[in-house]
Parts: sequence; C-alpha cells; structure tokens
Amino acid sequence: MKKTHVKPKKGRVLSSNESKRIRSYGHRAERALVKKLRENGFKAVRIPVSASSSEPLPDVFATKGKCLYAFEVKATSADKVHFDHSQIEKLFSFLAMFEAYEEKMAVLACKFPYKWVVKSVNEKNEYTIDANEKSTFIFG
Repeated sequence: MKKTHVKPKKGRVLSSNESKRIRSYGHRAERALVKKLRENGFKAVRIPVSASSSEPLPDVFATKGKCLYAFEVKATSADKVHFDHSQIEKLFSFLAMFEAYEEKMAVLACKFPYKWVVKSVNEKNEYTIDANEKSTFIFG
C-alpha cells in the first residue's frame, strides 16, 4: 500500500495519519468557535472545505445585527500562529461580495491549548499571533 505524505512548511514529512490528525484538530476548533459564537447571539456556520480553494471562503462566517464576520481559524500547540497574505486576502474578498451589510469584519481566531486569541484585522497583511496576546474581538 502506497503511503501519501504531506510536507509541512518547516520541512518535516508528515504521514497520512499525522496529516489527518492535524486537520481534525483544526476542524474541532472551527466547530468550537461556531458554538461559542452561537452562545453569544451570533448566527454562525462553519464552511467545510476539504482542500485549499481559490474561492474566497472563510473557515467560519457569522452575522450579528447588521454586521458580517469572516473568520480564519487555526489551532496549534505552538506559541505562535502565522496567517499569510493570501488567507487574509480571501477574507476581505469574501466580505466584499456582501454589499447589503453595513459593517463587515475580518477576524483571525487562534485556538491555543488553553485559550483563544481572536483579533479583528483591518488591513490585507500577513499576521502572526502570539499565545500571550490579548483578544481584540469581543463575543458579547
């Protein structure tokens, strides 16, 4: 049986099972974020995309009042998480499609082992979020 390997950015080759485990960790974080948003009065859904897509789709999107939110979600056991420019560009492209909303917000959500760091972003840049940072996004 031929094994499929995924090569992460740092050069280590992951087995198929390791790759699936890492993806499922991210999917659980996305589902947890949807639950947290709904508990705080948002209407939220996870967009399950099985592979990288050229379509401008966020991991999670939500609405509350007259605002539309697009979330890029990452889960890690590391101290930092990096969001590259293309991921941020997709959030802004997704939000631009919805002209009816008065307010729109791109949001980065990082699930660290014992806490969430959730930050709204206003510019199409690269971002690195540290586990010790404070969230700037308010759920309530």
